[in-house]
Amino acid sequence: LILHREALALRPVGHTDWSMSLNNLTKQLSSRFDHRGNDEDLDQAIALQREVLALRPVGHANRSMSLNNLANLLSSRFQHRGNNEDLDQTITLYRD
Repeated sequence: LILHREALALRPVGHTDWSMSLNNLTKQLSSRFDHRGNDEDLDQAIALQREVLALRPVGHANRSMSLNNLANLLSSRFQHRGNNEDLDQTITLYRD
């Protein structure tokens, strides 16, 4: 995680690879959540993945991947906490 954060810090906002670096950090936070169960990791992964999605508008080559990644994270949080809003958002994202 430290190296992913450093890589992100080296790329200014607007850099062509900013969303990719942000996405990589999101994956690692999700992985750490899977291993340690820290709710903060999952919440941060979701918040960052929302940023990634915002950087990939309709028509972007990686938008569908970002929609899927965010839906998977929200689904994990629903399974962990049982929040129906997370489930509703997951379904909406899968439909997009």
